[in-house]
Amino acid sequence: MNGLGLYRAIARFGFLNYRAKIMVIAFLGTHIPLIGIIGWSVFNLTRDPALIWGTLGVALVATLAGTGATLLILNGLLQPVFATSNALRKYREDRVIDPLPREFDDEAGTLMADAGATLEQLDASLTLLETTDPVTGLLNRKALLSTLATLPASSNTAIVALRLVTYQQIISSFDQTRADAMMARLANRLRTHVGADAHLARVSGPSFAFVAPVADRGTLKAEIAAIIAELNEKLVLDGIELLPVFSAGLSIMGEDGETGDTVLDAAISAASAARPKSVAFFTSGARDAMREAFVLEQDLRTAIDANQLVLHFQPVVDMARGRAIGAEALVRWNHPQHGLVSPARFIPIAERSGLIDDIGLWVMREACAQMARWDSEGVDPITVAVNLSASQFLDHRLESQLKEALAAARIDPTRLEIELTESAAMLDYEHTHKTFRQLKDLGLSVAIDDFGTGYASMSQLRKLPVDKLKIDREFVTNVDTAPDAQAICNAVIALSSGLGLKILAEGTERREEVDYLAARGCNLFQGFYFSKPVSATDLAEAIADISLLAADAADATLTQKVG
Repeated sequence: MNGLGLYRAIARFGFLNYRAKIMVIAFLGTHIPLIGIIGWSVFNLTRDPALIWGTLGVALVATLAGTGATLLILNGLLQPVFATSNALRKYREDRVIDPLPREFDDEAGTLMADAGATLEQLDASLTLLETTDPVTGLLNRKALLSTLATLPASSNTAIVALRLVTYQQIISSFDQTRADAMMARLANRLRTHVGADAHLARVSGPSFAFVAPVADRGTLKAEIAAIIAELNEKLVLDGIELLPVFSAGLSIMGEDGETGDTVLDAAISAASAARPKSVAFFTSGARDAMREAFVLEQDLRTAIDANQLVLHFQPVVDMARGRAIGAEALVRWNHPQHGLVSPARFIPIAERSGLIDDIGLWVMREACAQMARWDSEGVDPITVAVNLSASQFLDHRLESQLKEALAAARIDPTRLEIELTESAAMLDYEHTHKTFRQLKDLGLSVAIDDFGTGYASMSQLRKLPVDKLKIDREFVTNVDTAPDAQAICNAVIALSSGLGLKILAEGTERREEVDYLAARGCNLFQGFYFSKPVSATDLAEAIADISLLAADAADATLTQKVG
């Protein structure tokens, strides 16, 4: 800065503080000229020693008195500088604001007033940053905990945690910016249902929480279920339809913990343990489940490199041919301590942690490699279907990864089928259409999995280059006796027939289900009725057994049609 040259020079005298420097300069500035004048006057106007010493004495006393008064006044005039300096240092070290006067209009007065106002604005900004979530504008975890600390430990107060199950999937599929925008929109939805006295907060990346009164637990649970139903409605972000999926957890102050931290964590544990789209009160098992999931996640991170993942294959049966024509590759985790871990346990963990893409890539490569091994063993060639996660499907490297896997195994692309769930296919329709076309150009076949559970419209489906629809097991189970399921299955079969698509019923476990659907034009089946998922070495035997079973079922279906 300009104008600090003299200050820099004087500041070299480090043994003097700022006040002392001012005093020394003031002292020298008043004494040197005065002493010079007195000396000249005395020695030039008189030679009388008594007069000389008397004059010097009077001059000295007057000078000292005047200088003392000057220095005292200067010290008072410097107080605004010292007060401002002390206030700034105290705030920096202790985060405490010392009030500074604002009634003075000169430069020193405005220095104090401006410094005081700046400190207050800074403190308000820091408080806002410390207590507010920057993405949603809601309170953050720290602010909510401060509120909980003031509440009595009463069974009349509940903490509600709402967890976005698909949060990590959104990040993996798109990016953090898109996930943040989604959370901001969801926060706005929540504000319409939660009053200011609920202290609504975002307590982690995927989780919101608030305080709710408890008059009746059943009523509270129903109210929260209604809220997550609203949150789960689709929203459009940058032209892309996103499908939020929430779960909710409830904990009670005083019952599920003595501190706000403990009770809040209990609610989050309950939300993490709850099924998607459901509400659950905290139990000790919820926290155990959360801890177990964390441990499994750490183990899962090393499972691929440790060769702990294996593929099982569930045959796909063509009733018209009376035999299995393919199989779906299903990943299994052979944990060194726990044995085979159910996909229902580790796949959600993989999706939440972002590991699902690595697992999906491994499945793709291993499925191709296994087909090559079957070829070398003389096993009749079949089509193998692999599932893609939403984030894997949106990865721009997908085409090159598929080419690499097929080339490495030297497999004909027509033997590989790609499955994508209906909901994932509708996340970004334009991307889906383009990518499906690329897959078809590679020679692969494409299937829509879990059809009937998503939001695909007739016009969208008609334009997609797909080969097959898979009816979700939810509609297949007991279809022979459930009118609602019959209506849906009949409509899907008619739709696929009209579009020239193959139709497969997954999850068939009973002969009656097979007979009902086959009689109405569904020829492809997959489920425990024909075979459970089996290892690669057992697949040939399972297919041989299926040929006999399928032929028997086909005869029964023919009889049903004739009858």
